[in-house]
Amino acid sequence: MLLTSRRRPLLAAVILLCLGIWLAGAGGLLEYRISKEVLAPPGLGHWLGTNEIGQDVLTGLILATPTTLTLALATALVTVSLAVGAASLVVFGGSFLSALVLRCVDILQVVPTMLLLLLIAALVSPGFMALFLLLVLTGWSDDVRVAAAVLRREALRENVQYARVMGAGWVYCWRWHLFAALRPLLGALMVQNIRQAALKSAGLAFLGLTDPRLLTWGSMMQSAMDQLYTDAWIWLLLPPAALLSLLLHATLTQGDRRLRSAAVLGPAF
Repeated sequence: MLLTSRRRPLLAAVILLCLGIWLAGAGGLLEYRISKEVLAPPGLGHWLGTNEIGQDVLTGLILATPTTLTLALATALVTVSLAVGAASLVVFGGSFLSALVLRCVDILQVVPTMLLLLLIAALVSPGFMALFLLLVLTGWSDDVRVAAAVLRREALRENVQYARVMGAGWVYCWRWHLFAALRPLLGALMVQNIRQAALKSAGLAFLGLTDPRLLTWGSMMQSAMDQLYTDAWIWLLLPPAALLSLLLHATLTQGDRRLRSAAVLGPAF
């Protein structure tokens, strides 16, 4: 559905705001310094108050945003790419490769993902790169069967078959026929994996299982738990929780809309 004229300025404003926060946090324009104003409530000096060591909460949110969003976006992009690559092997790789990939997917599906994440994170306390690899390796198998079903359905369409009869290879068919047909599904899978990566990374950080030097919305919520017996939890816990909730809600609504538009129908494996 096309954006209406009323929604376009709002969408542009949201994009510019997110871009500004991203650049401010990733570009080192802000300093997350310690001060003597410990657990100060929101006011003119500190719009969202300060934490237990005098750090400005708003500054922390801005600095945590690029890390949180980059981790979710990068994880989703690589996860979907691996899933589509594995689905291509299932459909076009012959019986041996297809069986091998599907057995690997079955094995990974049997293992509880969250339990595996908790165990490994408790052992290694992952930083950004280790957490990224951990999320990718435990998440790529979830979308292989869906992508393979749609890919096989599209490969049997007349335009692809005509191209094959005329001598076109699968690389050509992928570029000019299959990719265009899979675009709605890829968008839906991307949004879905962004939501899952953001939720899993925030959950691990909230439990204190990630590197304490990694500043994310989840780690800010975890540090706020020590102040639940005081009024400071209001400005320490609610702001990062609100941002995470907004991200999850936005990806949920967009993902459902894209899945409906993709109209995923195909054989199951």
